[in-house]
Amino acid sequence: MQYINPVMKQIIILVALSFVLTFSYAQEDLFAVLQTEKKVKLFDPSHEKETNSEKRFVFKVYGDNGSPKGEVEPHYLGNEIAEKWTIVNELYVRKTDVSIGFGSSYSETFKPSILNAVYRLNTYYKKALSRKTISEDEAKKQFSWILDCAIAICYCSDSADFELALAKAKETDQIVELFYMVEIAQK
Repeated sequence: MQYINPVMKQIIILVALSFVLTFSYAQEDLFAVLQTEKKVKLFDPSHEKETNSEKRFVFKVYGDNGSPKGEVEPHYLGNEIAEKWTIVNELYVRKTDVSIGFGSSYSETFKPSILNAVYRLNTYYKKALSRKTISEDEAKKQFSWILDCAIAICYCSDSADFELALAKAKETDQIVELFYMVEIAQK
């Protein structure tokens, strides 16, 4: 029997560990899909025309949006949108300083499906304006509503259905339609 050197042992252990991790993540993904199919009926945005009157997402707001805490960076749609954009980033991206380890700061995304949808729509409107497929006033109006919805949703704990619908949406038009199905109830 041949002697296995320490480097070869380390390689074998790493390969075995990578297989275990790969299959355990695949199993978690499968389990998550099965759980969502059993518990929550997912909204299909492709049938929005027939469900628009039925399905509405209602979020209650108990105050105003406030003003941004940090510096407001310019936005291509103007100052009002820039302030709302800054508020959304402050609400959804939480940064903390880390004193241990390699990094100096750690950022955590709160409700990532909503933040990713808002980022996608920011890019969508920027491209639509450059292609001249939408007027600047209409883009401001639509994106302002989307940012207002994102700010209101951040404070609500029962946004799981809306987040699942956003995660399910593939096209940006479907995401815009979902945001227009939101009702913001002032309290």
